[in-house]
Amino acid sequence: MPTLVRAAAIRDIPPGHSKVLHIHGREIALFNADGAFYAVKNICPHRGTSLDRGAVENGVLTCPGHAWQFDLRTGDCVSHPPAGIRRYPVEIREDAVWIEVP
Repeated sequence: MPTLVRAAAIRDIPPGHSKVLHIHGREIALFNADGAFYAVKNICPHRGTSLDRGAVENGVLTCPGHAWQFDLRTGDCVSHPPAGIRRYPVEIREDAVWIEVP
Protein backbone atom coordinates (compact mmCIF):
# COMPACT_ATOMS: atom_id res chain seq x y z
CA MET A 1 0.00 0.00 0.00
CA PRO A 2 1.42 3.42 -0.94
CA THR A 3 2.51 5.77 1.82
CA LEU A 4 2.44 9.57 1.69
CA VAL A 5 5.77 10.87 3.00
CA ARG A 6 6.69 14.46 3.84
CA ALA A 7 9.66 15.02 1.54
CA ALA A 8 10.72 18.64 1.99
CA ALA A 9 9.65 22.14 2.86
CA ILE A 10 8.77 24.12 -0.27
CA ARG A 11 11.25 26.85 0.69
CA ASP A 12 14.10 24.28 0.75
CA ILE A 13 13.87 23.67 -3.01
CA PRO A 14 13.71 26.94 -4.94
CA PRO A 15 12.56 27.02 -8.58
CA GLY A 16 15.16 25.48 -10.87
CA HIS A 17 16.63 23.28 -8.13
CA SER A 18 16.36 19.66 -7.09
CA LYS A 19 16.97 17.52 -4.03
CA VAL A 20 17.87 13.85 -3.68
CA LEU A 21 15.76 11.94 -1.18
CA HIS A 22 16.08 8.43 0.21
CA ILE A 23 12.62 7.11 1.03
CA HIS A 24 11.75 3.48 1.75
CA GLY A 25 15.00 2.28 0.15
CA ARG A 26 14.45 4.31 -3.02
CA GLU A 27 16.56 7.18 -4.32
CA ILE A 28 14.18 9.87 -5.57
CA ALA A 29 14.97 13.18 -7.26
CA LEU A 30 12.54 15.96 -6.36
CA PHE A 31 12.47 18.88 -8.80
CA ASN A 32 10.98 22.35 -8.55
CA ALA A 33 10.25 23.32 -12.15
CA ASP A 34 9.03 26.92 -11.98
CA GLY A 35 6.92 26.22 -8.90
CA ALA A 36 5.63 22.80 -9.97
CA PHE A 37 7.10 19.85 -8.09
CA TYR A 38 7.92 16.48 -9.64
CA ALA A 39 9.41 13.34 -8.10
CA VAL A 40 11.14 10.66 -10.17
CA LYS A 41 13.44 7.70 -9.69
CA ASN A 42 16.92 9.21 -9.69
CA ILE A 43 18.39 6.91 -12.35
CA CYS A 44 18.42 7.35 -16.11
CA PRO A 45 17.42 4.08 -17.85
CA HIS A 46 20.08 4.67 -20.52
CA ARG A 47 23.30 4.41 -18.51
CA GLY A 48 22.29 4.73 -14.86
CA THR A 49 23.28 8.39 -14.52
CA SER A 50 21.81 10.28 -11.57
CA LEU A 51 19.11 12.61 -12.87
CA ASP A 52 19.11 15.13 -10.03
CA ARG A 53 21.79 17.25 -11.72
CA GLY A 54 19.89 17.42 -15.00
CA ALA A 55 18.55 20.65 -16.44
CA VAL A 56 14.79 21.24 -16.54
CA GLU A 57 13.15 23.44 -19.14
CA ASN A 58 9.42 23.62 -19.84
CA GLY A 59 8.83 20.50 -17.74
CA VAL A 60 11.41 18.45 -19.64
CA LEU A 61 14.37 17.00 -17.75
CA THR A 62 17.62 16.50 -19.68
CA CYS A 63 19.89 13.79 -18.29
CA PRO A 64 23.35 15.19 -17.54
CA GLY A 65 25.01 12.01 -18.83
CA HIS A 66 23.94 11.61 -22.44
CA ALA A 67 21.18 14.21 -22.88
CA TRP A 68 18.20 11.86 -22.92
CA GLN A 69 15.09 13.91 -22.23
CA PHE A 70 12.11 13.03 -20.05
CA ASP A 71 8.75 14.72 -19.61
CA LEU A 72 8.46 15.20 -15.84
CA ARG A 73 4.65 15.26 -16.08
CA THR A 74 4.43 11.75 -17.57
CA GLY A 75 7.85 10.14 -17.12
CA ASP A 76 7.99 9.45 -20.87
CA CYS A 77 11.30 9.72 -22.69
CA VAL A 78 10.76 12.32 -25.42
CA SER A 79 14.11 11.74 -27.10
CA HIS A 80 14.20 7.91 -27.11
CA PRO A 81 10.73 6.38 -26.80
CA PRO A 82 9.54 4.00 -25.47
CA ALA A 83 11.99 4.44 -22.56
CA GLY A 84 10.80 6.31 -19.51
CA ILE A 85 11.41 7.00 -15.84
CA ARG A 86 9.36 6.15 -12.79
CA ARG A 87 7.30 9.03 -11.42
CA TYR A 88 5.96 9.37 -7.91
CA PRO A 89 2.76 11.33 -7.19
CA VAL A 90 3.38 14.64 -5.41
CA GLU A 91 1.07 16.66 -3.19
CA ILE A 92 1.55 20.14 -1.79
CA ARG A 93 0.19 20.56 1.73
CA GLU A 94 0.58 23.98 3.30
CA ASP A 95 4.35 24.64 3.18
CA ALA A 96 5.55 21.11 2.37
CA VAL A 97 5.97 18.69 -0.52
CA TRP A 98 4.67 15.17 0.07
CA ILE A 99 5.50 12.15 -2.11
CA GLU A 100 3.46 8.96 -2.46
CA VAL A 101 5.82 5.99 -2.31
CA PRO A 102 4.87 2.30 -2.58
